[in-house]
Amino acid sequence: MLALQFGGASDKAVQGDYTGDGKADIAFWRPSTGNWFVLRSENLTFFAFPFGASSDVPVPGDYDGDGKWDAAVFRPSSSTWFAQRSGGGTLIQQFGTSSDQPLPNAFIP
Repeated sequence: MLALQFGGASDKAVQGDYTGDGKADIAFWRPSTGNWFVLRSENLTFFAFPFGASSDVPVPGDYDGDGKWDAAVFRPSSSTWFAQRSGGGTLIQQFGTSSDQPLPNAFIP
């Protein structure tokens, strides 16, 4: 059994397979900075990157169908989805209303 501390109390869990190895990676999104932190399942090293604003809702998933999860957020103020595709480029799509509750999943365009 593996036990470790990764992240803080105000961070949002966003685990998923960000590296494409078929295993879920421990990951969190820090609303205060908009930074994502991913602990690789294959070697327990981590990487971090900025994506999103403090008022966003994290909605990670495989938005480009390449087998790797993408960092994504829903911005209620504009009902806009933003996904940083691991295969390249950023998806920006307005959909829904500000009171909607986004349900992230693996989406293939």
